[in-house]
Amino acid sequence: MIKLLWNTHNQKKTNTKNKDIQSKEAVDYKWGTYHKKHSDVWIYEILKKVKYDLIDSDEKLENGDTLIIVDSSLENKIEFYDRLKLVCSKIMLFHLGDEAGLDQSKIYKSCNYVWRTFCSNKYFENQQVKCIPIGYKSGLKNKKKSERKYKWAFTGTPHKSSRHDLLYQFSDIEPFFCHKTQKFNEKIISVEEMSEVLSSTKFVPCPNGFFHPETYRVYEALECECIPIVENAYNYYDRLFPDNPFIKVNKWADARPIIQGWDEDEIKKKQNECKNWWNKYKIELQESINKKVIQ
Repeated sequence: MIKLLWNTHNQKKTNTKNKDIQSKEAVDYKWGTYHKKHSDVWIYEILKKVKYDLIDSDEKLENGDTLIIVDSSLENKIEFYDRLKLVCSKIMLFHLGDEAGLDQSKIYKSCNYVWRTFCSNKYFENQQVKCIPIGYKSGLKNKKKSERKYKWAFTGTPHKSSRHDLLYQFSDIEPFFCHKTQKFNEKIISVEEMSEVLSSTKFVPCPNGFFHPETYRVYEALECECIPIVENAYNYYDRLFPDNPFIKVNKWADARPIIQGWDEDEIKKKQNECKNWWNKYKIELQESINKKVIQ
């Protein structure tokens, strides 16, 4: 039987009084619950073609089960995966949140196959690991607006010079929507409001994340049929998604004439390219995941 266990929030506990370890555990637990809250709809969507039973504990596994496990902070769970190997005929891991690219070889060796977010060089050609998008936040909805009032939109923390430059370059291109935060995930707008904003926006500049090029913005833009404009760092998106239709720039000044100058026909054409590519990509991803699970 194929069973699905969401395990990101199940972090290893300890009684140690070491403040550094306690702090790390607190961070791991925070991120684990964050992934469960914000990524569950995305993961369930890409698992749409797989027939599985959802379980809430590894105690509900039986000998010979195929386990699909969604997890994070793997470095704390080596013994747990060793135990899973004794019960399961196959372990198929969806690894979330490893933005810093830690050494995951010990856990990955315990799995038959791994899908992971936040790709890096060592995984692009790995036969046991497939890189997948981090996806969009749970609850995001395309409002299907007939008219889009914002030329561009940005929400987030301007924590890097690139983001400050983005806001500087586009500040006189109106109308726009901008919501700046001081810290990640603090005083953010609701997913409902984000849905409303993105469904009313034509272009979404997607600067690199703190550690990694990918952020939710790219996929939230695609989900709401906006046009993502990404930084072309190391040709990352072309390596991850060959023949993608994103607009890619080396500096934000290169995007000014596009946002300012494209007419409605050019915008509609690119919107349709992005929408069709994204829908096709998701279907192909669903099919490839199902094929890998059942083979």
